[in-house]
Amino acid sequence: MTISVVRIDDRVIHGQTMTRWTKARPVDGILVVGDSIAHNQLRRKVLKAAANELKVGIYTTDEAPDKIQKGIDSQKRFFLISDSPQTFAKLVKMQIDFGKVVNVGPMNTRPGTKVIGRTVAIDQADYDAFEVMANAGIDVQFQLLPDDEIKHWPAMKAKFDSME
Repeated sequence: MTISVVRIDDRVIHGQTMTRWTKARPVDGILVVGDSIAHNQLRRKVLKAAANELKVGIYTTDEAPDKIQKGIDSQKRFFLISDSPQTFAKLVKMQIDFGKVVNVGPMNTRPGTKVIGRTVAIDQADYDAFEVMANAGIDVQFQLLPDDEIKHWPAMKAKFDSME
């Protein structure tokens, strides 16, 4: 499989993505999936500029299955990223195989969220999406930077559940 890393990061492509993650998990290109991202021309331009020399493809959830498969079939290595766990839950429900690990980076505070870790705030929709992934056998790992300790979904889930 040529997907080097699958990540959820609310900022998608930014300094840490380019200076830390693409060095720790070498990639030749970035596949961004998200309907709101794909339909926002300004955000598309900003993300492509942030990727420097790396080629970036930005796709809707409906376009993603074909593009992910092309990435897997190619000789190149790709970083698959979205700003939302719901996007990956939709792909799981569509039976798209993007690997068995999803790395979760920053998901900053938004209305209705509970802070369950450093730079991780989730709401019920995020929780449900992580459950879809976990129930499909995907290891959901929370990790801000490549050298940070990994926290797994069951521990983060327990923290969320204890706040209710």
